[in-house]
Amino acid sequence: MDSDNRAGARLQDRPEDQAGDRPPTAWQYLLDDGLDPAGRIPVHAVRGSTPPGAGPDGYRPNPRHGRPLSPPAPAGAPAPALPPLGAGRRPAGRALLSWLEDGRAPRLCRITGSSGSGRTHLLTWLAAACPPDHPRPGRRVHALLDAEGLTVRSATARLADLLGLTAGEPADLLEALQDGTPRTIVVTDLDRAGGPRLPDLPERVARELLVPLLSVPWLLLVVEAAHGPAADALGAAAPTGAVLDLDQPQWTDPAKYADWCAGLPGHPVDPATTHPSPGLAQLAARTPGAAPDPALPPAARAAALAETWWTAVPAAERAALTALAGAEGPISTALWATLPGADARSVAAAADLLPPPPMADRWRLRPRQLADLVAAGRPPVDHAAMMWEVAGGIPARPDGGPDLAASDPERLALLVRHASAGDPATPLLGEIDLLLHAEPATVTAAFQLAEDAGAPPTPLAEAWRRAAPDRAATARPVDRAAVLHAHLTGRHADAAAHCAALARQTDTRWHAVWQHVPAGGPCAATLGLGPFAGHLLLVDGSGLHLADPATGRLLGAPEPLTEPHPRALTGTPFGGALLLNASGALRSLTVRGVEGVPGGASAAPDACTAVAAHEDVMVFGRPDGLTTYSEVSTGTTHRPELPLHEGPVTALDVAPADGGALVASGGEDGRVWTWMPGRPPLPAPVDQRPHPVTAVALGSTPAGLLLAAAWSDGLLRLRRWGERHRGADIRLGAAVRTLSVTPDGLVVAALPGSVLALTLVG
Repeated sequence: MDSDNRAGARLQDRPEDQAGDRPPTAWQYLLDDGLDPAGRIPVHAVRGSTPPGAGPDGYRPNPRHGRPLSPPAPAGAPAPALPPLGAGRRPAGRALLSWLEDGRAPRLCRITGSSGSGRTHLLTWLAAACPPDHPRPGRRVHALLDAEGLTVRSATARLADLLGLTAGEPADLLEALQDGTPRTIVVTDLDRAGGPRLPDLPERVARELLVPLLSVPWLLLVVEAAHGPAADALGAAAPTGAVLDLDQPQWTDPAKYADWCAGLPGHPVDPATTHPSPGLAQLAARTPGAAPDPALPPAARAAALAETWWTAVPAAERAALTALAGAEGPISTALWATLPGADARSVAAAADLLPPPPMADRWRLRPRQLADLVAAGRPPVDHAAMMWEVAGGIPARPDGGPDLAASDPERLALLVRHASAGDPATPLLGEIDLLLHAEPATVTAAFQLAEDAGAPPTPLAEAWRRAAPDRAATARPVDRAAVLHAHLTGRHADAAAHCAALARQTDTRWHAVWQHVPAGGPCAATLGLGPFAGHLLLVDGSGLHLADPATGRLLGAPEPLTEPHPRALTGTPFGGALLLNASGALRSLTVRGVEGVPGGASAAPDACTAVAAHEDVMVFGRPDGLTTYSEVSTGTTHRPELPLHEGPVTALDVAPADGGALVASGGEDGRVWTWMPGRPPLPAPVDQRPHPVTAVALGSTPAGLLLAAAWSDGLLRLRRWGERHRGADIRLGAAVRTLSVTPDGLVVAALPGSVLALTLVG
């Protein structure tokens, strides 16, 4: 493995060390003295960070600075057995494990090699050998992202989902990753991102997503990328990053490789002619008379071997393989057999001639030289004709129209692929059933193709972007319908109604009532108090608004306000508001001439991580897990004797209940507690999940007390008091920033770019 002991990163010595008055364009990190800013940085050695575009006032202290490291694995403790790694690749596997555990190694390791060299297989093995809960902290892989066919947005959404976060744009993911959690991310098939219709996507994913990730000092990246623009972008960002080239013979044990070749089904393979490429050996085993020249480099040997293989393919199988090349993506044998020029018999015979696919029954031509050879010999794909051929396999409705909901997601994805290739602004992207039932990554790529072609954004495209449906939670059409309904409410009545009807077919116990989508800027919302009781205070990019909580309608002109990273917003008993930003600064806001806190006396602790208020009460959370409850009129304060949370309090709310005030708190530890001043807390949290809490809300409604809680992975949970197993678990495509419960029972949830009002049903 070729490497220095550094990886590129953008860090600084002090927040004020900026060139002139220019704000930074990437996250900046303040480190303890004596650290190499381009090397691996322990989380406890990072004092804090500053977001892009923010000045010194945006500096955020790192709550993990100086904390003790997690204890290492006990000396002599047996490590879990490694899974088998075939084709003689143990030297490459050992090199990767050594890189992971070497605190002096760079933060980036790029896996390269010619097509068929086994890059994806090696990284899949690495993820299996290093699960996130491995007893040795240095051997943990937290996410394995397959980038094939993904855009920047779909790759971002899937990676966030794998990490237990939620994000639709790279900036959102970078914001979420500032939690100081060490993570190792593995990315495979970067060179296949976007697909053939979006050839610049590999480089764009590298530049817009992976390069920014390299600036986070506690992240490690392993990326599969052959030589090309994407690899160049990574190399420019981390010029001394490690590179493991699988075409170099030292990473493959010759004897073990020969044993593996001897076990391949088909024709005998001379291992000396294909070493060190497993893909070449698999193709040679399916090629009669294969004798590639071992003196040639692997790519040239692959091209020569592909020609020999293609010459030996019978005519019927040639037609089937040509049809597979025209699909422009991996497909199943069942769908392959329905393409023009293919049938079940020829497909079965053609599949026997191909190397086995990395994923079961997802066929494509590989290695790349073979795919290029077959594609070069066929006429250009008639995408319009292919679209109609694919559409012919879609079931018909009683009225004769295509029943998209009854078709399989793979066929719909192929339909979208060919429709978009023929017309990037294809009307198919306006078919809501297609969006609900097709494979999501293909739909996201089609919307990206339309955007790149200059097509104006449609309500469906915008709702798709905000819903970020390229996640496991929206794999089912009914789940996708529920979240799309929320983002289409008030924007596309027919599509919203269709989504709502599909969601109601299951036990979906919630629906959206209204949404507010600002032109830009982050959002936060809370109920007004004092003179503004019965109103909603809403922050977006244009300022601080008063709004009608029942409809979301804005009332009058906004108050000027700019806050790029609001963490919490609460109305105060005085009538104004308090805003807590991500840097921990508490800011008093004036609403229609009424100050949030007269004279600036908020009784807040020196370090505040959460804030809430109601009537005569203000509640503050602290980094040490403690919560302070203050009565404004008397100055009386209460707090639990012991911290309820391990780590900072991250969310608070307070509401009248049982003749007193009930406080709900959420923490970085994922727990949600409720307690009342002067009474002992409950013996256990009312809810707990393995992700930090981002917002909580309590409210008395006509149906009883309602508790809402949201976590960093995007889950929003609504429960009526006492209904432990009822309520609703909701995913809206982004982490909820603030929550409020209105007296009428609406739950107002502020996402990074919109505000939604939801209600429980039944």
